[in-house]
Amino acid sequence: MAIGRMFQESLGATCFSELFIIAITSFFFWNVSAQQIKKWGNKWTISSSGNNMLIQSGLGLSVSALNIIIGHILAALLMTVVYQRTSPSFDVLNASLTNNIAVNLLCYFLLLLFLVDSKKGEIPTTTPSKNIAYNNRIAVSKKGFQFLLSPEEVIYVETSNNCIILHTKKGRFVKYQSLKTFSKNLCPNTFKRVHRSYLVNSDLIERIQKNHNGDGVLHLKTGDDIKFSRTYLNTITNT
Repeated sequence: MAIGRMFQESLGATCFSELFIIAITSFFFWNVSAQQIKKWGNKWTISSSGNNMLIQSGLGLSVSALNIIIGHILAALLMTVVYQRTSPSFDVLNASLTNNIAVNLLCYFLLLLFLVDSKKGEIPTTTPSKNIAYNNRIAVSKKGFQFLLSPEEVIYVETSNNCIILHTKKGRFVKYQSLKTFSKNLCPNTFKRVHRSYLVNSDLIERIQKNHNGDGVLHLKTGDDIKFSRTYLNTITNT
């Protein structure tokens, strides 16, 4: 084995001290490197192309070499400072070219596969789309009866004193709330404010007729004509 070969000339406490230094160094090194390896794994996915496999192999060799160098430097310091041995009992170059490099490469790719696969297994948290709220039915009442209208059934809405009047495919309904508040429950891409007094289902706009002053009239597919203000013209044309 690599470690046995690395310390084949070491004896007793010296051998175990060297082993301890290499083991501790490797433990901290791979823990610290985990996040960076994860980033590399996401950037160069192994399964996507052969080029990425070469890139990951190069990164693995580089990281492994760095770990080996750090470990051997610390072990050499231990031997010279603690045991006062001017010539450490292991050959750094020889150890690097044996199974030790293979063990480090194995650690790299195991971490790479584990971190990338664990991310794939995560269930992404999805934020509910705001459009879900726009699908809410509109509650209205008429002659003692309650109705639930779909937004697409609304043709246009107009203000009248302290209430709004909904002109729908099922008739007219009155709701006691402001036009601004009511419009918040409708999809802004479909329902356009065309005047301070009108909100129109833009899917039903057939043509736009402008006056000389910039204001004009919207001709709807239902045959209704709704006046619009030039202030809202850009909103209308961006349907």
